[in-house]
Amino acid sequence: MSLTPVTDPSGLLERAPRLTELLPDAALSEALARGDAWAVHAVLSRRLEREPPGPTRELLAALVEDRGAFVIAGRPPPTSSVLGTGVRWKGAPPRGAAPNAPFVAERTVTVLGIPVWPLDGYLVRTAGKASVQVIGQVPPSPGRSRRRAGALAVMALGLCALAGAGTVWLEARSLRTVTVVNGLSRPVDVRIGGEHWVVAPGTQEQGRVKLGADLLRAVTTWPGQEAVIEDVVLPTEGERILYNVKGAAMLEAVPDAESTSASPRSRSLPENAMVLQSGERLSVQAANWEAAARAFSEEGRWQAAGRVASAVAEVEPGNTLAREMAARAWLFVDTQLPANLPADLRWRNTRDYAAMLMHTWQEDPGAQALALELMRFVGQGAQARARYEEHAQQHPDSPLAALYLQRASPPHPGSADAVDAYAKLAARFPDSPELNRAWLEARWRFELEDARDWGGSERQEFVDETARLLKAFEEKHPPDTVEALELDVRILLRAQLRDAATTRVRRYGEDPRHRTWDFLVLAGRTAAAAGPEHTSYVMRDWIPSALARQPEQMALLDLLTGQRVPKAAEIAAVTSPVDRAVLRLTRDVLRDPERALKQAVGEPEAVLSRLDPEVSALLALEFTRAGDARAKSLFNAALPLMLAREPLRNHIVSSTRAPGPDFTRLAPGLRAAATLVHARRDAKEGYPVFTERLDGLARLDALGGFAVRAVGPWMRRAFDACMDTKMEQSLPLGVMLRGDLVKEQARREDDREGRRPHCEARIVTPTGLPLPRATATTPENANGADP
Repeated sequence: MSLTPVTDPSGLLERAPRLTELLPDAALSEALARGDAWAVHAVLSRRLEREPPGPTRELLAALVEDRGAFVIAGRPPPTSSVLGTGVRWKGAPPRGAAPNAPFVAERTVTVLGIPVWPLDGYLVRTAGKASVQVIGQVPPSPGRSRRRAGALAVMALGLCALAGAGTVWLEARSLRTVTVVNGLSRPVDVRIGGEHWVVAPGTQEQGRVKLGADLLRAVTTWPGQEAVIEDVVLPTEGERILYNVKGAAMLEAVPDAESTSASPRSRSLPENAMVLQSGERLSVQAANWEAAARAFSEEGRWQAAGRVASAVAEVEPGNTLAREMAARAWLFVDTQLPANLPADLRWRNTRDYAAMLMHTWQEDPGAQALALELMRFVGQGAQARARYEEHAQQHPDSPLAALYLQRASPPHPGSADAVDAYAKLAARFPDSPELNRAWLEARWRFELEDARDWGGSERQEFVDETARLLKAFEEKHPPDTVEALELDVRILLRAQLRDAATTRVRRYGEDPRHRTWDFLVLAGRTAAAAGPEHTSYVMRDWIPSALARQPEQMALLDLLTGQRVPKAAEIAAVTSPVDRAVLRLTRDVLRDPERALKQAVGEPEAVLSRLDPEVSALLALEFTRAGDARAKSLFNAALPLMLAREPLRNHIVSSTRAPGPDFTRLAPGLRAAATLVHARRDAKEGYPVFTERLDGLARLDALGGFAVRAVGPWMRRAFDACMDTKMEQSLPLGVMLRGDLVKEQARREDDREGRRPHCEARIVTPTGLPLPRATATTPENANGADP
């Protein structure tokens, strides 16, 4: 032990007398001599780290822990905080200490009352609720570095978590749920943002897309093609986006049953891009465009029906149903406008739709034919001809351009000049199937018009030549549509080549893709016209299984093809009221025209739009003949009737049978219906009679449509009405009958059979047809009517 006294200018040995137990220690003595209390504390801390366990280590630990003994003078540090965030004191007097006893406290950075970063330590005292009084600064605690490291780690982790949460939040804010609904007839390829779907017809797909700096666009194409069908900017204000491709499906937003904030009413979603609000769910009212267009039509929303059908007709090549439904809807919209409007305003929708067809489908003769008919209907046939003339000048080597121009130009179909004009075009473009078929159609119509007073051999020679040209043509170009097949069949049947006609039908029907409803009707009528001995197929073998499972459709097919007339019990068993009404109307046109006329008056759009055009034509023309304004609803029931209304009406009210050019363009079934109704007149007795010969109907409509099949029942109806009407016997002026003469006069008036010669002369003789047999009675009703 050294005898040299230890210098202690700061008086540490007095405040911590146990320090003498650690002397002699050169480092400790040097620190005491400098009077640096914190240097002494540092020497003790370093010695504690290497001291082995024992009493000395315990002493060192106690001294290091008593930081208040190493206090030095210092200014009171600033402390301030707001709502627990800032610099605050951390520490409290030991339990049981005197009220004014000093203790060690630390300044700490806190956030919302949570210590996050330790600062300096101080010896302080408090007196009750008084502010903290600082005595001096004490050395840092041994664990301050670890606490700071832990705080740094916690802050780093917090910042990472906060950044991650922010990223997740921003990511969630930039994501949108997108539902794509495809109401078209074909699959579509849809790309939205970075997502891609192939959506099948009548279905929907859902996914999440991320918003970017650019607009959110939906780009739709056909699978495997680059041409864009639709490019739409989607709204991004909501969380759930709906994209209805071309607006084809019929959608509604309905209140969610589990939501309390939703609107109590459903709302229609007519646009192709929209947002589903909170508390709403998507309801698909019609998943495909055809169902949507029909639903809109039946609700009287013709504008919406035209929008849907025309959108489909604009993008789907060869979709004749969409084209016709759109044309009918736009015609209906425009005909509801006031008649005194200028033509450019009144027919704007129809004109714009026709212009779209002319511009979009320049290689489709069917689309161009419809566009030309619409332009003629709205009185712009000259403008259409000018457009086709310009097109022909731009494409002088195009056979289709020449065909379009000839269609829009005189002479009218059915004339010898038209035959010559089409013959020259066929010679100019010998390899064009469209022009050659148009030439054959011109020859067929010319022969039907009976433009010349031909002899039998001369007419037959012309018909046979047309059939020979058709056979040579079909070796290279067989029919590829039902319309082309029907023309071929009519030409062959006119030439009495029934085996050839049914063979054409059989070859066409061998492809399952061709077995549509229109083809089945044509096949059935061809078989009935040719007879079983000349028919090389069984039409029912071609009926798709899905159609065969629908008894109402099978019964309608039997009616349209003349196979059989369904019984009243069969019709009554049909569950759908629409199908039941269609069957009854169609049957009654053949069996009981008077009842059919009464029933047709109150039928809705859903029924009338499903009637065969020839059925609607007979009913509409009969109303027109009687001067009944209710014919308007029937004329609006089908597009062919809407376009043919004026020529049909003019033919009915005309006193002459000479047809005009507009009438000769009509389909044979419509012309046959007009011929049948035109032949009837109102007699003074109050029942209709026939005044013209009708034996030419079979020549006009070789397929035996409804007008041909209705001649017998309609003539029988008129004959029975005549037989049931009493004929008053006229007597010379001033002559009075008495006694037995009065009885004889009454007997003659009541003699129904005695009226037969008179009725045959008025009803049967003018038609040139034999009187049909009476309607067969059934056990369920003696009159053959529904019970």
